Amino acid sequence: MSEHGGRGTIARTPRPRNRRAQIITAASELFYRFGYHNVGTEDIAGAVGITAGALYRHFRSKEELLVCALTDSFDLAASVVDRHHDGQLTAMVQDLAETAGRRRDLGVLWSRESRHLNDEQRQRMRERFFAFLAGFVVALNDVRDELSRDDAELLAWCALAVLTSPSYHRVPAAPETMVALLRRMALSVCTVDIAGLSGQPAPEPVTTETGLSPQGRREALLVAAARLFSIRGYQTVTMEEVGAEVGVTSAGVYRHFTAKADLLMAIVARAAESLQLGIARALAAATTPQAGLENVVAAYIDFAMAHTDLVNVLVAEVMNLPYWNRHRIRKAQHDYVAEWVSLMAATRPDLDRTAALFRIHAVLMVVNDVARTAHLRSQPGVTEKLRLVAAHILHS
Repeated sequence: MSEHGGRGTIARTPRPRNRRAQIITAASELFYRFGYHNVGTEDIAGAVGITAGALYRHFRSKEELLVCALTDSFDLAASVVDRHHDGQLTAMVQDLAETAGRRRDLGVLWSRESRHLNDEQRQRMRERFFAFLAGFVVALNDVRDELSRDDAELLAWCALAVLTSPSYHRVPAAPETMVALLRRMALSVCTVDIAGLSGQPAPEPVTTETGLSPQGRREALLVAAARLFSIRGYQTVTMEEVGAEVGVTSAGVYRHFTAKADLLMAIVARAAESLQLGIARALAAATTPQAGLENVVAAYIDFAMAHTDLVNVLVAEVMNLPYWNRHRIRKAQHDYVAEWVSLMAATRPDLDRTAALFRIHAVLMVVNDVARTAHLRSQPGVTEKLRLVAAHILHS
C-alpha cells in the first residue's frame, strides 16, 4: 500500500464506545478504494488511530472484518426496505438514494469484494441480498401489479444498479444533487413498460463451458485468465492455475506473458479496444445524434452480454495494473465515456455535464449487472428490455 501513501495514522484518542463500528467503517472505505488484497490490518488500524494489536481485540482476522463490513452494508440496505414494508415505493427509493449518496462504497463492496469470501460466507451474503431485493420487488409490484415476477425482479435489479452506480465512478456532485439524480433515474426505471417483450427469444448462452475453445495457446490463456480473474479476482489467481485451465505448466504461461500483470493488461486492453471499435461502428451507422446514442447503447449491451468476463475484469481489476498501464486504461475508459457525453450534449442540451455523466454511468452499471447475473441474462427479450431501461435513464 506504500504506492498510495498517506493513508496513515491519526492522533490516538481515548477508546470510544463505538470503536468496533469505526473499524468497520474504515475497513469498508479502504476495501472500496484500494481492494481487499491491497489493504492490511495495519492500514485499517491506522485509519482509526489504533495499533494493529488493538484492532485484533475486536476482529480475529482481516477476513472477519470483510464479512462484518459486507454484513453491515447489507443490513443498512435491508433496514431501508424494512422501514417501507407497506410498499411505499417512492419513499423507499428516496431513502435508498440518500443511503447510496452517503455510502458510495456499497456497489463495489457487494460485487467486487464479496468474491473474497469463502463459499459459505458468500452464500449467506447472497441470501441477505435476495431478501433485500425481494422487499424492493414487493414494493414495485404494489404499484405495478401487471408486471410478471421476472419483469418485476429485472426492473428492481436495474433500479438498484442505478442507485449503487456512483460506487463505480468519481464524478463529483453535491449530496443533494446526487440524491436527486439517483432518485429520478431509479424511479424512471420502475416505470419502464417491458411486459410485451418477454415473448422474444432469450440471448444466446455466453457461458464459457459450452462452445469451442481457441486453439492458439496465447489466446486460450487469455480466455482462461479472464474467466478466473472475473470469478475470483486477480489477486487470488496464480499463473499455475491459469496454465492448468489450458493444460500447460506455469513455465508455458510465462513463455507468452512475462508476468501476471502483463496477462491482466492484455485482457483489459482487449476489452477497452473492443469497446472503442464498437462505438466507432455504432457512430458510423448513425446519421443523427439520437440514432448515435441509441446505437452506442445497443453496442455496449451486445458487448457486455457476449463478453461478461472481459467487462468484469475491466470494471474490477484495473486498480491492480502497474501505474503507467493503469493510467493508459483509465484514459481509454474516459475517452469512451466522452463519446457518450458528446451524444448526450447533442440530445439533452438541458443537462449539465454532471447530470449527463451520472446517467451514462448508471446505464453502464445496469447493463453490467444484468450481463453478469445468469438468471437475468437468460430472460427472454432481455436485450430489448435493457435498451428500453437505458433510454428511460438517459431521458429521465
